[in-house]
Amino acid sequence: MHILYFFPETSSYMFQWQRVHIFDALERAGHSITVYNPLTFKSIDEANDRLPDALKQAKPSFDLFMNAAPARFLYKETMQKIQQIGIPTLLICFDNLHAPFIHQSIAPYFDLVWLTSWETQLMFNKWHCNTIFQPYAANPFTFVPHYGTEIPSIGFVGTLYDDRVNRVNQLTSNQIPCTLYSDAFFEDGRKSTNKSLTYKETALLLSHLSQFGIGRKVAYGTIKNKLFSRNNLLNKNDFLTLQHSIPFGQMSQVYSNHALSLGISELRNTFVLNHPVHKLHLRTFEIPMCGGLQIAPYVEELARYFEDGKEIILCKNNEEFLSKATFYLKPENDTLRKTMKENARKRAEADHTWMHRFNKIFNSLFGNSTLVH
Repeated sequence: MHILYFFPETSSYMFQWQRVHIFDALERAGHSITVYNPLTFKSIDEANDRLPDALKQAKPSFDLFMNAAPARFLYKETMQKIQQIGIPTLLICFDNLHAPFIHQSIAPYFDLVWLTSWETQLMFNKWHCNTIFQPYAANPFTFVPHYGTEIPSIGFVGTLYDDRVNRVNQLTSNQIPCTLYSDAFFEDGRKSTNKSLTYKETALLLSHLSQFGIGRKVAYGTIKNKLFSRNNLLNKNDFLTLQHSIPFGQMSQVYSNHALSLGISELRNTFVLNHPVHKLHLRTFEIPMCGGLQIAPYVEELARYFEDGKEIILCKNNEEFLSKATFYLKPENDTLRKTMKENARKRAEADHTWMHRFNKIFNSLFGNSTLVH
């Protein structure tokens, strides 16, 4: 299958993960991807003006037009023209849980809208979209087990803020060792954080969030967190180890060899609410694909993907987080950890690869005859 992917690509991790995960998986399965990057044109307007002709004049022709970018990059008028061409179209909404509005104006003009979170599916259906829900996945060729000397701590790769800081502080203050990987620790020496929004940007975000149920919970959490802000600084102690960020090529070794890997799913500031909103991330599937053992909050959706106590460790409250972390980190449980890590890899490879996801997409768009395994 020949795919044209509308992709405002930069060199940042925010975009490059798609090459490591999605591009590589599709190409290994025999598909080809051509990137149409609007950032390479003089303006976004020019990129949109030229796109319909690029699709019509392509030799050989494209079998699918795919996009994940918001409507500020890909205009409704452009999608109307593409719709007239007749090429099958797919919209992937990676952030539909907390930012469905970024695709609202263009989503109805796609043949299929792939939602990675199920909670806002009804909203997209009301916008007259043809939707399918599937979560993230992982590339089994990029993320593979590399077992060596076990690291006797809970590892976390990525940006640390708010709920994540609180979780790590809770663990280390109870003498449970944690190892964190982020260059940001070496910039300010304390914790990693996102750039703060201006008051105008915050007001606009809260306005958008107020338009739907999940968004209102995020907005309320944001307000509550600001009004009743707590100490969100990372506590330095003997049970905390800080390391620099690691490239994709080293993730497998880190996830494979840490005794446990931390999974955190609370969305943004909703960790301050009695019932937080949970969102599954790439690491949800990267960790088990690498043969890592994930310890995470109990979420019904996650419990359907991996079996608790066999392929993952799920915790329903803070007390369980501490007790289970302590239990599974014990040196005498090394055989149990190894078995669970192997089970996690088997489940991820069997059910949670990108080609499992895309084959369902292709089947929905074209039927079984086009599938490539």
